[in-house]
Amino acid sequence: MIESFNHAKNFLDKCLKGILINDHIDKPPKNPKISAIITLHNSQRTVSRALKSVQNQNITDIEIILINDFSNDNTLSIIKEIGKSDPRIRIINNKKNMGTYFSRSIGVLCSKGKYIFHIDNDDMLLDEDVFSTITDIAEKGNFDLISFNVIYSFGGTNIFTNRITDKLTSSHRSNQVLFQPELAQYPFRPGNTLGNYYIIDSYIWNKCVKTKIYKTMLKKVGKNRYMRYMKFEEDRTDVYALFNTAESAKYLSKFGYLLIKTSGSSTNSIHAENEIFICILYFVDISIDFTRKTFENSKLLIYLITFLMKLPEFKSVYNSNGYNKKLINSCIDRILKNKYILAEYKREIIKRALNLIPSNTQVNLVN
Repeated sequence: MIESFNHAKNFLDKCLKGILINDHIDKPPKNPKISAIITLHNSQRTVSRALKSVQNQNITDIEIILINDFSNDNTLSIIKEIGKSDPRIRIINNKKNMGTYFSRSIGVLCSKGKYIFHIDNDDMLLDEDVFSTITDIAEKGNFDLISFNVIYSFGGTNIFTNRITDKLTSSHRSNQVLFQPELAQYPFRPGNTLGNYYIIDSYIWNKCVKTKIYKTMLKKVGKNRYMRYMKFEEDRTDVYALFNTAESAKYLSKFGYLLIKTSGSSTNSIHAENEIFICILYFVDISIDFTRKTFENSKLLIYLITFLMKLPEFKSVYNSNGYNKKLINSCIDRILKNKYILAEYKREIIKRALNLIPSNTQVNLVN
């Protein structure tokens, strides 16, 4: 792992210095192979390094979609200036702050490339051959989804002196190939988190996904859902839905992504308990539609909803507004009506619902 980072230092150093290696591009590709999507909100400190790591890839048939999520710093002026010298850059401005989930979804729906890559605004691609190597493997194997390895950089602003680790890759089974139905079940394993399961693969930024698969997934999610402002669980929501939409996937040993964690990173943000609760619930709500009904994943949804119902803030979230009530009722109602879910799980849901939800609820608590 450290060898991979050392090999990439020259590339990263050029990107950090703002050096543009591919400076001969005079027009956007007609049929780009890759759509690289970067969502931005007040990202003036980091956007240049993230963008340069995309611009400096060793293939040029890339469209670069930048979603400016209503920034109120100099982000927009910075990307406009950079865009003057690179016709591959497309800028989309949100009319209000909509969050990463919405912004990524809009970027995907606007994309023209064959493959989608997401890059967070404070991270970087790790080497110049990330796009070419990964998409070549996807093409040769006709894989709908490729997952690749990540290096973490912790601590200060100098990524070369930070503590470096491959912590995120501990569950990454290199060169494993998955097909349905195993693929749909792969991200989740028995454990002590989120009910009786834990998530072993919930990151979207170390994925290459066929655009047609991604767009199919978003169509099923529906506009009302991806337009919802989400500060939490957006990666997990997309990954779960994609793993249940794609038919094939491969895990690579290649380290392709540098995740830079600093005190200001979005991954370090503190969220209110009620906010976390409703975002997990939203993940459950969407996942109900994607779960391959005859498989073990049905249990995951039961565990998740019962896990949420055990939390002390359940009542306050339920009673906080009409939208939350409707969402919770919808999740419970659709689980109870699912013919593949065992009666014992439904009885547990009903038992908890009767204790936690007012008796005049519109949820159908009779199976």
